Amino acid sequence: MTQRINRRDLIIQTAADLFIKQGYATTSVRQLADAVGCTEAALYYHFKDGKRALLQAVIESKVPDFANILEGCRQAESLPELIQSYMHSVCMYCEERERHMQWFVSEYPNLNDDEKSLFDEKHLMLHTELVKLLRRFIEDEAEADELGWMLICASFGYRQVFVTLGLDKLADFSVDKFAERMACHLAR
Repeated sequence: MTQRINRRDLIIQTAADLFIKQGYATTSVRQLADAVGCTEAALYYHFKDGKRALLQAVIESKVPDFANILEGCRQAESLPELIQSYMHSVCMYCEERERHMQWFVSEYPNLNDDEKSLFDEKHLMLHTELVKLLRRFIEDEAEADELGWMLICASFGYRQVFVTLGLDKLADFSVDKFAERMACHLAR
């Protein structure tokens, strides 16, 4: 039995595909409506604020769900175990997640401040939740806050270098090895 997708979900999926393919700024509401097979009025019916509301819906549904990334970290019984679990979760390759992250990284500089804030909120949520987990092992709130940002930077950096740029073919530095070394150094 074929599952029927509702129009709103179809619009979001189509918008995500077009934003990734040709960029948010260069994608028009007319192009979105044509690709979905509906009128511009139908798009505005589902997304009253037009393209910006669509961008928000795409971000909410397509930017990696950080709650899922942190789920596996909740069972950590030590700081090194938490760091390893986090690094492994963020750095593991997933084709769809990677495609959306590449779009996010390339699109971000072209967005206005309001549009950037939609992405920023996702990352602040990740940091906040990560710090909550770190606080189980780190008493000092400022230290946990700083380590949270360091982990976010290190994990996204690893993804950019070894996944996006494909330098994994030049260096034997697996996700497991990276996570283990980060945990060893940062948990001291």
